[in-house]
Amino acid sequence: MSTTKFTYLPDTLQQELKDIASSICRPGCGILAADETPKAMALRFASLNIPNTPEVRRKYRQLLFTCPKESLAPLSAVILHNETLYQKTDDGVPMLDLVKSLGIVPGVTLDKGWVDMAGTGGKEVFTQGMDGLDERCQEYKSLGCQFAKWRMVVNIGEDIPSVEAIEEGARGLAMYAGICQRNGLVPIIEPDIGRAGDHDVTRCLKVTEVVLSAVYKALADHHIYLEGTLLKPNMVTSGTNCAVEATPDQVAELTLLSLSRHVPPAVPGVFFLSGGQNEQMATDNLLAINQMSGIPRPWMTSFCYGRALQDSCRAAWLGQEENVKKGQEELMVRVKANGEAAAAKPL
Repeated sequence: MSTTKFTYLPDTLQQELKDIASSICRPGCGILAADETPKAMALRFASLNIPNTPEVRRKYRQLLFTCPKESLAPLSAVILHNETLYQKTDDGVPMLDLVKSLGIVPGVTLDKGWVDMAGTGGKEVFTQGMDGLDERCQEYKSLGCQFAKWRMVVNIGEDIPSVEAIEEGARGLAMYAGICQRNGLVPIIEPDIGRAGDHDVTRCLKVTEVVLSAVYKALADHHIYLEGTLLKPNMVTSGTNCAVEATPDQVAELTLLSLSRHVPPAVPGVFFLSGGQNEQMATDNLLAINQMSGIPRPWMTSFCYGRALQDSCRAAWLGQEENVKKGQEELMVRVKANGEAAAAKPL
């Protein structure tokens, strides 16, 4: 694919993609990741003794999107699971229409999960979902989705990630991005370097730099229109079992260093994943990133959180109708806090 003989996307399509990305990159706003698969939702619900059925999941997503519009103003976009695209509220309103009525741009997850890479003993994985991807993009665009997400999972260990796993994941992201863009969907590029392990923050920085470098090389080789993409990376943190936890200022400095070295300024927005950080930690680290000065930052830096916006919400709701308002109140608290962190300026 690395050739000087290729065709740019039509000007009208480039403008459409750029406009969608710009509408998501509103100052002080971030993205709600509400795209948990039924399997992932089972894990979230199990500890709270909430039944994991399509109807309960519908009720939960309804809770999220029936919060007062003004309280969700710090959310510019939401990533949905395809199940939600076809669900309706108790009043018969399609969930997609409800999301749009809030002034929130709807998007959808396109990958189909991960399988073990052969020969790695289950330590490394690659992402599935290329089959039928073009048709799914067309369908979701026709329903009203404006962007999509594909997750590349990277694990850190003594001898991983391997070059092969990184290159395969980067190639998958680039192929997905090209298919999205030709169908009018802005692709979120998500290289997710997990926090599991005892590695220190410097090891995470090195892996993050190598992964970002490979990802943007692959995007260049596939001639992806960067102005019509968004990045959803991990923050540079120490592993969950590391004896020394990196401070918010360390996380901010090393995260911005990795990005400034490898993410082109044509990319309009960087929306961090929470990656297993607790709610307060994710907010504190985002605030530190946006208050950090002295490191080039040509792109918007904000949040794309799932658990870090919803854990308290689910714990307050517990699957009970009488707890809907309690759950919504918890969600609104986290949305407000992260909106403020996203709006913070360098000190």
